[in-house]
Amino acid sequence: MVESVLVTLFCCLLTGVMALIYSHETRAALARGDVAQAHVASRKAQSLVLFSLLFGLFASISWIIYVLVSLYV
Repeated sequence: MVESVLVTLFCCLLTGVMALIYSHETRAALARGDVAQAHVASRKAQSLVLFSLLFGLFASISWIIYVLVSLYV
């Protein structure tokens, strides 16, 4: 859940919110005792967190390169 909140705030809002939803679904499934559904939702949340993180890094690095090229050209 913590990772989902962090990528939502710092990397990518859309996929971060989706990761938050799946994280909440994971907790709800565990509270019901449905371990299989919790595992599926956890994997989806984990994939979305990774995608958000990579997208955020790509966007940040691209922005830095753009600014540096703009300054020196």
